[in-house]
Amino acid sequence: MPEAKGMWSRRSVLVAGGLLVAGCGGPPRPFIQSEDYDTGASGKQRLRKILERRAAALMSGDESAYLADLDDSDDELMRYEKLVFANLRQFELAEVRHSTAYTTERPGSGGEISLGPIVRVVKLTADAGPGDIAPAESFVYRMKDDVITGITRVTLKNRPAQSGSAPAAEAPWHTDRLKVVQVGEKVWLAGDRSVTDLDRYAAVTERELGIIERLWGDRLTYPGHVLFFTRDAGNFRQWFGSPGIANALGVQYRELGVGRNGKLHQGEYAASRIVVNLSGHGDADPASTIRHELTHAVSARATMANVGELGPPTWAIEGFARYTETVGDAARAAEIRSQVVAGVRGGLFRGTPPSNEDFYGGDGIHFNYALGSTVFSLAERLKGRDAAVELYARVIERVSSGASFFELPIFDRMARDVLGLSAAAFRSRWNQYVRNGA
Repeated sequence: MPEAKGMWSRRSVLVAGGLLVAGCGGPPRPFIQSEDYDTGASGKQRLRKILERRAAALMSGDESAYLADLDDSDDELMRYEKLVFANLRQFELAEVRHSTAYTTERPGSGGEISLGPIVRVVKLTADAGPGDIAPAESFVYRMKDDVITGITRVTLKNRPAQSGSAPAAEAPWHTDRLKVVQVGEKVWLAGDRSVTDLDRYAAVTERELGIIERLWGDRLTYPGHVLFFTRDAGNFRQWFGSPGIANALGVQYRELGVGRNGKLHQGEYAASRIVVNLSGHGDADPASTIRHELTHAVSARATMANVGELGPPTWAIEGFARYTETVGDAARAAEIRSQVVAGVRGGLFRGTPPSNEDFYGGDGIHFNYALGSTVFSLAERLKGRDAAVELYARVIERVSSGASFFELPIFDRMARDVLGLSAAAFRSRWNQYVRNGA
């Protein structure tokens, strides 16, 4: 069946006109910013006052004040902002603020000016981050005579090539009217108009979260979790800007956070978002997908904040999530074992886990998920379930070294500490375990 992918964060830095670029290439350059020359007559200063009013209005639930500074003759602008307001007010908001630290003002026609990027933080009570780190979105505003005449979302498609990467405004609350249901104190479910039975998934989500939280224990995680549901294939492809995942059953997105000055923090995840593709399940219960994606979400904050070959092993991230699907579910465990057997018979097993680069590609993706899970099912067999979870928690703190991760000195220390075996001994046992059908 199609796989449920745990997605990486693809946010990097910030957008147009003289922005700070963070990430590779050494430490960020220090900067000094002064308001001394930003007089009250500047568009940036006037916009900041408008943004402060809009942030306060969104926090307090005052729609009239939220819309007051918009050009009310623009029906599309008003419709969009009413949609965003109605959607966000259904969540619990911990903080709304804006940063104009890297905003550039550009003149337009007829006295209109363009200002961007404007970085808006909408931090839900489900989100977290050390200090003032929080998830963010970016926009370009147009303004004339202290009236906002246009707002353009910065998306993965429309960013200028020279601008670097921006915290994209790709969340479903920008595009679809949502119904939001709170489940207990930690979970929010949101569905588009294709999901008329959203309440149906409340109990299963709460149950699956309880299972994962008991496994994860008191390790680092988020205060809560947000899951978006849709039966619309187009929405599933486009939400969060990921058109290439059409056949997945679910996906989890980690959101990097920004600080007070709008600078992205490459080393800190501030939020997790899940999308469940109900169209891929038909009439089947999506419990396994929900558990899989919640596993990614619960553990995401403890995962080192890099992606690809610079991040932790994909076989561990996806394999552990697949492993948790077997907890208390003998039928699912048997199904995964059959995938291992089929892969070994088909010549897919090479004696090592797949590299990050190769994990999602080719016809062996089902086997790669199942193979990754065997590392943790073997750890459970050797030392118990707590040891399997602890092994995962340690692995995701480290950079992947492709298929040779088992040969790293750090894995030898992990194996000895957690399992009481050398890495070589564990690898030998694992090879035998996989070849015998797990």
